[in-house]
Amino acid sequence: MREPALQNEPSSLPSVLNALADGVIMVDDDGIVVFANDASVAMCGARHDAWIGQPVRGMVPALDLAAGSAPREIPLFRPGCPARWLEAVVVPGGAADGAAWVVTLRDVTAEVGRREAGQLCSTVVNRTDRGVMVLDGLDRITYVNPAFTHLLGYRPEDVLLRDVSVALSAEEADMAVLREFRYNLRTRRAFEIDLRARSRAGREIWLSTAVSPVRDDGAADGDVIVLLADKTQAMELQGLRQDVTTALSSAMDFNDVMSLICKRVEAITPDVVVSILLVTDEGTAWMAGRSAMPESFASACDGMVVGPMVGTCGAAIYSGHEVLTPDIETDPRWTPALRDKVRPLGLIACWSVPVRLRDGTVAGSLALYFRDRREPTLWHRRVVDACIHFCTLAVEQERARARIAQLAHYDAVTGLPNRTWLREHLAGLQDRPGWCGLTLIAIDLDQFRTIRDGLGGAGADELLETVAQRLKRAVGQDGILTRTGEDEFSIVTGCGRTPMGPGCCVDRDGFIAVDHASVMAGAILRAMEVPIVINGLPFTSGVSVGICAGGEKGGTVDTLLRNTRIAVSRARDAGGNCYRFFSPAMNQRAHDRVILSSVLGTALASDRLRLVYQPQVSPHTGAIHGVEALARWRDPVRGDISPMRFIPLAEEAGLIQALGEWALRKACGQMAQWMADGIGIPSVSVNLSARHFREPGLPAMIGAILQETGIPPDRLMVEMTESTMIADLDSTIQAARAIRALGVGLSMDDFGTGFSTLANLVNLPLNEVKIDRSFVDGLGRVDESRLIVNAVIGIGRNLGMSIVAEGVETKEQLALLDELGCPVVQGFLISHPLEAERLPEWVHTWQQSYSTALAPLPAA
Repeated sequence: MREPALQNEPSSLPSVLNALADGVIMVDDDGIVVFANDASVAMCGARHDAWIGQPVRGMVPALDLAAGSAPREIPLFRPGCPARWLEAVVVPGGAADGAAWVVTLRDVTAEVGRREAGQLCSTVVNRTDRGVMVLDGLDRITYVNPAFTHLLGYRPEDVLLRDVSVALSAEEADMAVLREFRYNLRTRRAFEIDLRARSRAGREIWLSTAVSPVRDDGAADGDVIVLLADKTQAMELQGLRQDVTTALSSAMDFNDVMSLICKRVEAITPDVVVSILLVTDEGTAWMAGRSAMPESFASACDGMVVGPMVGTCGAAIYSGHEVLTPDIETDPRWTPALRDKVRPLGLIACWSVPVRLRDGTVAGSLALYFRDRREPTLWHRRVVDACIHFCTLAVEQERARARIAQLAHYDAVTGLPNRTWLREHLAGLQDRPGWCGLTLIAIDLDQFRTIRDGLGGAGADELLETVAQRLKRAVGQDGILTRTGEDEFSIVTGCGRTPMGPGCCVDRDGFIAVDHASVMAGAILRAMEVPIVINGLPFTSGVSVGICAGGEKGGTVDTLLRNTRIAVSRARDAGGNCYRFFSPAMNQRAHDRVILSSVLGTALASDRLRLVYQPQVSPHTGAIHGVEALARWRDPVRGDISPMRFIPLAEEAGLIQALGEWALRKACGQMAQWMADGIGIPSVSVNLSARHFREPGLPAMIGAILQETGIPPDRLMVEMTESTMIADLDSTIQAARAIRALGVGLSMDDFGTGFSTLANLVNLPLNEVKIDRSFVDGLGRVDESRLIVNAVIGIGRNLGMSIVAEGVETKEQLALLDELGCPVVQGFLISHPLEAERLPEWVHTWQQSYSTALAPLPAA
């Protein structure tokens, strides 16, 4: 190795080289460093003395001395330091300096970094799916990337150095947005805005634009970069959502909403046919929505039973999962009949997604049909995901509407149409030819409120359900049964609905014949004869039936309803458990009823009512047990008015309490007179209504009347009906005990009609129980009547009560009652009700003639 010649050089040369910014390395023929200036040591590292005598490749590994004098960029890696790039130039050295090679080094790390960043940016810009425009200070396009051309169809030569409006043209309706874009662009601040444009081919595109000013050195002042993204699908999906949401929030018909969904999906997913198939509670399908799908295919789907082998939709509904059929022709789930329906339509594939409600049940499916063998794209799935949600909302909304309509038009207890439904139904028939052949029948349950108060809400509902079932069977297919009030049912029948059966005869005026309505009413009454068992107890409720046979020509629904109610009132006036027809006379009678209520108040105030007395005797001995006081009314204008008429009137008019007080005072006064005259009447019975027993002042009033008339308390018997207990059991027991504490007797009238229980008899301090006349009437014909009478007599005997059988009209009834051990009887066989002044004569005659008139009776 030669000694480095540079050592013998003047000291000025190393100083000059060390002052250079670039590195200088001198290398001998063997590649050994003979000199390295300070800059090269700084660039490459290590100490200055570590360079001399070392191979240059050890210090700069990437350096190639044979590469020639052309500049080369070489990397330099040092442990623990970032990579550095050096530009190296290798030239032969002069012999004088002892160096075979002179290497100059320049640090180009920053330049390489900028170049690589630019290359990366260019790659990103050219490969991104977002369009890129660069605008100069005059808003002219100076650069566009390939995605811009793909997005809008404009080539660079179409737009370069032209105003940005060439690419972002808009319709008249969108000019305001475009003006806002241009205004913001002039500010050269970053902003974003969505706008609608048209491609070079004329296709409408929604663009999301993001504008950023260029701040890099070297760029023209005022340049901006505009990023463009295609938002067309997102906006189409948003438009679909808005349209369907508006439809759901409006009064649009359910099927129209479903068809709108299909139409909008077909609009944004080209070459697709859409249908919405729903399933009924019975498991059959019906097409709720379609657009391009023809009616023939919809008809083929309607009514088919959903199952795993009933087409793509049937399988999706059955399984609850989406089902794809790439080829309908080869899919075994498609029956030949269904294939024949879609084949002419050119539909090849089907994708069906179940419509699942929030409770998890599958209500149907949304199906996309394709015209080639394919699977749904990501766009198809996005659209269907949105529409499945809307289908769920629409179905649940429709079910809610149906439920509301059900509640508005149907009775919640019985499920029958209600009064609102009846009115609308009748209104629809009013102007039709069959109106005059229509018959309306109204049915009121007798004493329902009394039964309801005793049974409670649940028991009353069970009673109503049973009544509804019985009425349905009685009506059959001949009419429409409705529940039009708490205790009221109505039946629409006759030619106003459908042609009637053999019993339907229409007279020349168009009115349905009375015989058909009579037959139906009779069937209703018979259906209600059998006791209804609630909570193990039998209850019998009669019905009052009113019939308006035939709608009047020119008549209104209100008139028909009013006339039917008048007929019901007439049936109630007749004692209930019967039917009555409306007639003009009934209308007049209803008017007279209002007048009669007013007249009754006057008659009661002026003491125009009177009491008559019906004797009660022993069937075995003939001994007189007592008399029952019965109210009578003879109006000077209207004549005799039945108690069956004026007592309900007194209830309605609020006069019943005054009537009861009058009867008590009158009867007690008459008993005092009989006692003074020595007439052998042991006691007098006065019947009080349920309202009396709800009055806390009843015992005090009775006590005051006893004191006023001076009769012993045991000479008065107060009668109460079974319904009185049901009306208010607690207050009834309290009043009954207070009355008994006075020493007054207490009798239960009409026992056995279905409201009492043995517990009630035990709780009430009764002296006497009266067997209803309906059981006495059935003694000779119905075995059950005899069993009931015998049971009541046994109960009374065991409880220490006297038993009175009402309605005795034949000697056979009297003999049977005596045989059963009934202690007291009352009825026409003994005597009709008598005026007070005639009773002494009857007592005298009865006692003399009893042994010959009714004897001999068998021994008890």
